[in-house]
Amino acid sequence: MKNIFLITTVITLFTLNSYCQLDEKTWLVGGTGSFNSFKTIESTTVQYLTSTETIKIQRNSKVFEINPKLGFFIIDKLVLGLSLTFTNEKSNSITLEGNSSGGISNSKFFLIGPFARYYFLEKDKNFNILLEANYQIGNSNAFNLSESKNKINSINLFIGPEIFFNSSVGMEFLFGYKRYNLKNDNINYISSTENGFQIAIGFQIHLEKN
Repeated sequence: MKNIFLITTVITLFTLNSYCQLDEKTWLVGGTGSFNSFKTIESTTVQYLTSTETIKIQRNSKVFEINPKLGFFIIDKLVLGLSLTFTNEKSNSITLEGNSSGGISNSKFFLIGPFARYYFLEKDKNFNILLEANYQIGNSNAFNLSESKNKINSINLFIGPEIFFNSSVGMEFLFGYKRYNLKNDNINYISSTENGFQIAIGFQIHLEKN
């Protein structure tokens, strides 16, 4: 009985007004959640009294992100808006060069910036293919670097389908590429660059402007 109810609900969602509001002057409200793991090479310069030392560390990280966003269709199928990123990262580091003990860290990040999104297929379909690009800046609070100030900038590209349950709600499955730079203002001048792929799943609500 439960299976019959579930199947009926899904069919109903896909047959009620099976298209989405991709028209000009429509609002887009929603977000995605993603998980990815990657390796990072970090370079640190340590200043001593009579010399300096370069330390290189390989950091193996696991990251969970939540990305709420608000956008507006300036023309049919094209959205411009603002997105946020809340990130929790846990990592284990291994020393490749220099004198460092490595270890485990837990960091939290906050980023904000503009995004652009375009839907390629016709508006009356119950699914569509989208391409999204965003640029964000922000800062982080690293538990193992509590006195440091970390400045971050990030570029993300996503592509994938959005499946519309009805005329207002869609679910998206996105595959993307991420480039991420961090610079630290403390005396050790820590910097790092991350490049990698990620998968994101989320919901979007399309609201027509009155």
